Amino acid sequence: MSADRYFGLALDASPSSKYALKWAIDNVFKEGDHLILVVVHREVLEGGQVHLWGKSGSPLVPYASLIDPSIQKAYQLKWDEEVLQYLEEAVTVKKLTVVAKVYWGDAKEKICAAVVEIPLDGLIMGSRGFGTFKRTLLGSVSNYVVNNVPCPVTVVKLPGPL
Repeated sequence: MSADRYFGLALDASPSSKYALKWAIDNVFKEGDHLILVVVHREVLEGGQVHLWGKSGSPLVPYASLIDPSIQKAYQLKWDEEVLQYLEEAVTVKKLTVVAKVYWGDAKEKICAAVVEIPLDGLIMGSRGFGTFKRTLLGSVSNYVVNNVPCPVTVVKLPGPL
């Protein structure tokens, strides 16, 4: 029997992030693994929530709560049906334990913090596939994370034409 494995998956509303989720379910996870969805909102929280979750992020939110629309609203989760279907597959078919940790602030910093705070055995994230100019101008979250976390990182690119 293998030890528990804890994998993070950086999840936002981008097509590359959704593809990374599906790819990881199909290719990485084994029964009994733990999938921690790392969600980072750029907007800073208002009012009392800043003091509660601003620096350390939300508590771990279990899958059963994540599918509740009121919980999704409370954590500002904007998941479409495709993401919810992938998560359902992860729980029912792959028998994964799925939880989410929500942060507010700079994505690259918060993703790196999540790897250490949770802690994670590995991280999976999508790549938006920016060209050299956009990557230079905007910076690359995946490049920053790959070079600044203490665990293996898998960056999943959207499939393109051959």
